Amino acid sequence: MKKLARLLTLVALSAFAQEQQVVQSGTPAVLEAANGKKLQVFLQRMDGSNLTFQPRKSPNDMTVPSSKISSLQFFPKYDAAAVEEAFSVGDYNKVLSVLEPIMEPLEQYMPIANNLQDTFLMLMKSRFAMADFTKVRQSCDLLLANDSDPKLTIQGTVYKALAALAESDVPTAQTLMDGLESEAAKLYLRACIERAQQQPKTAIQTVTGIIAEHGNDVDWLAPSELLSAHLYLDMAMTNSALNTARQVRNIYAGTHISGDADKLYRQLGGEEAATDKQGT
Repeated sequence: MKKLARLLTLVALSAFAQEQQVVQSGTPAVLEAANGKKLQVFLQRMDGSNLTFQPRKSPNDMTVPSSKISSLQFFPKYDAAAVEEAFSVGDYNKVLSVLEPIMEPLEQYMPIANNLQDTFLMLMKSRFAMADFTKVRQSCDLLLANDSDPKLTIQGTVYKALAALAESDVPTAQTLMDGLESEAAKLYLRACIERAQQQPKTAIQTVTGIIAEHGNDVDWLAPSELLSAHLYLDMAMTNSALNTARQVRNIYAGTHISGDADKLYRQLGGEEAATDKQGT
């Protein structure tokens, strides 16, 4: 009986040890290789262009070039709809309070195509809105390392240039602008540079060109129209700024551009100011 008890104890300890061996740390994800094969993994780190991970139930690290990976799928737990709603109304503090801790361990993997690219763009734009330009530049560099979507390259380039402009570094912004392949994005950035150089009339003409020639490019039409409201304000054309902000708010409802336009509209007096101007 004692021998049986000891045997059962050894079996239980062995089973427990096996369970302990499969307990893994790292970022859980599904990795899709370039050949289409999918693998459940725990990501460990990115070293340059190499990804290190552990396959599920394996304690052994594997390192492969990121070029061998088609995509990654992450499984963060948060209320995505609530974050998107906060972003759409320009509540960037709320967006950052939720996304910063969630994305912090995932950001290093952004150079690889993944299911959180739009979320990362939202995070980057929120950082820009809150003037955290150091993190904006870091985010942009990660986007520029991801060649899975040309739009990521354009967004990364523009916001890196905007961060430079915010810190009065016009030459860097101009260099980045010259490298853009999107004509609409290039014109938008040119208008921003002209505004930084205190040339609002010239910038308005540039924005007019975007609206006339790239009316279907919503990615840059919307921010260009909002920029025009700020340019009118720079020229002390408050009524035009007020009306433009209201139009942008209504046309692009449900986007962060609309949220930012609404902030400007309210800053200029909102409905009360609009009513007063109509009565004069």
